[in-house]
Amino acid sequence: MKVALKFCGGCDPAYDRVEYWEQIRDAAGEAISWQSLEQGGHQALLVICGCGTACVLEDLAPQGPMIVINNGQRPPAEVAAEILGKGN
Repeated sequence: MKVALKFCGGCDPAYDRVEYWEQIRDAAGEAISWQSLEQGGHQALLVICGCGTACVLEDLAPQGPMIVINNGQRPPAEVAAEILGKGN
């Protein structure tokens, strides 16, 4: 499954967004092929925001199934499973 990844600008992150994504990536294993949003052709979009403001969403046009994370509280395996469920 192709999934586009978009991070916020990181102006006021409350957690390490990259580390959290790496945990999601590891939980998904080979089931997800990660790509940039600009590449297109993805089946889902994962947006990782550093805080609850999620200002990156203001300029982001809807592009199919989207999962937005604004804290690192959910277990990464749960997020990976949700993403994979969007591809079905």
